[in-house]
Amino acid sequence: MPSLLPLVAAALASALGTTPAAPPIDLPLGDVDLPLEVRLELRTVAHPDAAAPAIAWRTRADGAVEGRARGAEWEAELVLAPLPGGARSIALGIRWTARAELERAALVLAWRGSPWAVTRSLGFAPLAGPERVERGTPLLVVAGPALLAGGPGLAAADLRATPGGVEAALVLDDAAARPFTTYETCLEAVPGLEHGQHVAWGALERRRSLPGAPRAPGEEDRLAAALYPVADRAPILPVIVERWPAGARAAVVFTDHADRTDPDALRAVLWGDSDPSAQGGVGAGFLGRGLRLTRSFFVHARRGGLDDGATRVLADDLAEAGSEVALHSITPDPDRRDEVRAGLAAAARWRPATWIDHEPYTNCEAVATDGWRTTGAYGIRDVLADAGVRWVWAAGDFGPGATRLVNLLGGAPDEARAAYYPMPLDPRLWVFRSSMFYDAPAALAAALSDDALARLEAERGLFVAHTYLGPSARTTHTADHLARLVVREVAPGRLVVDPELDAALARLAARVSAGRLASLTWVDAGDRLRALGDVEVAYRPDGAAEVRNHGEAAIPALTVAVPAAGLGLELEGALLLGRDDEDGWARIWFDLAPGGRVVVRASERWIPVPLVPFR
Repeated sequence: MPSLLPLVAAALASALGTTPAAPPIDLPLGDVDLPLEVRLELRTVAHPDAAAPAIAWRTRADGAVEGRARGAEWEAELVLAPLPGGARSIALGIRWTARAELERAALVLAWRGSPWAVTRSLGFAPLAGPERVERGTPLLVVAGPALLAGGPGLAAADLRATPGGVEAALVLDDAAARPFTTYETCLEAVPGLEHGQHVAWGALERRRSLPGAPRAPGEEDRLAAALYPVADRAPILPVIVERWPAGARAAVVFTDHADRTDPDALRAVLWGDSDPSAQGGVGAGFLGRGLRLTRSFFVHARRGGLDDGATRVLADDLAEAGSEVALHSITPDPDRRDEVRAGLAAAARWRPATWIDHEPYTNCEAVATDGWRTTGAYGIRDVLADAGVRWVWAAGDFGPGATRLVNLLGGAPDEARAAYYPMPLDPRLWVFRSSMFYDAPAALAAALSDDALARLEAERGLFVAHTYLGPSARTTHTADHLARLVVREVAPGRLVVDPELDAALARLAARVSAGRLASLTWVDAGDRLRALGDVEVAYRPDGAAEVRNHGEAAIPALTVAVPAAGLGLELEGALLLGRDDEDGWARIWFDLAPGGRVVVRASERWIPVPLVPFR
């Protein structure tokens, strides 16, 4: 029976105006009572300094431990229900009773023991300092007699080792998990740009955050996780869901912006040569080497828009090769709501799912300027979603400075680094970020070195390049931009891709062919990462693990890893598509259907090996 001390402490704290840590409840877990500290963090714009609410506990007839709490705008129910073998499911529901702007909602759990956790690089290591686990990294923490595994509903988790124990804040939502910002105003023109003067780009980056994520009465936020009893000093072999298909260690995505597009230059980038007879010939360029690309276009432009016949052929080439046709606004100039609606209809044959703002300083319909609205001349958020767009660019890059590969899922362990997230005002749209990758072709090629790609693979990372690959000398006029062209003229009117950059593409293609690297479009990478948020790994008393897909999207070639190379791994519920053993880890992959469930069992010389030995 949970202790009544939390209620007494909460009453005393209210009387004294203080908020001490809640005393632990004694949660039955396996054959022990786990002293578990539990608290809720719920802050809104109207109540930014709200103290941790008191939780009223009771034990139900079915053995579940139930906690309830209320605030001015919400009510919460937390249920710790029995599972086979003495484990406990964790289900938190927050129902909103009044309109609110949410700043942070989290369930905080703390208990004793020396903690280990899954890291951003998908390793399993001691938790030495604070760690922020973002979307795309599974939550798994082991300390003392308990293993905590995350399930659907997690936006992030803040982990920290405490004196003698661990504290895990399971974040349903907070500002760091959705860092969407907008420009303060839409300019008529970029100062100095038209006259070739120096542009102080940094001074234009005046952005503001939205105050919070709106919640309406009757809406609910839900989170699921589980606690498992762990046998003393027994080896733990967690099943870790990896990010990329078929055992690939990392993924590279090129998001190419439409500025100054010349169809001949773009053909050279795609096929190696602007001569149409080169198409489908000797491998060169992106499509010629089997690499994928998210290529954005204007629907209407003076040159290179989708209303141009030569450009439409290239867009069809991209789609047929499994690459992505995205939109870079409708025209290079500001477009009003009706113009955006008409442009989306004109581009419908390519089913664009990704929108990349063009010139957000002056293009008022940019999502990062006024386009995030649904009202006014330039509010287009609803227009995009209604047309089937589901990804929008954040109009901001990670890793400014030297041209290099930036792992968007990496960063300092305690850094909040949301590379993709739902738009706070409309969850039909998700936001993604990128890393600027615009330089002379030799510098781009050097950044795509085998050493840099190997580091990205070791981090199980994601590189999303923000590029400008389609211009030529006839669409470019400044010396700085001319120096960054990735095509060169080899005969009058004939362009080829720069040989150093093409050699770098060959390096990428070799690693893709070897199965170490995934070359993806943004929509494929983003949709996959979103789908992984619905995957749960549940551990069973018999030593097996169940990989469950709670979502509606199939996940092809889902990769899971176990820290035991050479261990026998068998599947029930799916066909084994492949396996790879390296650096002490075994990785297997299989297709996971919507609502699917696959059982993973381990053995050594035909003797069953428990993945998580229950106590």
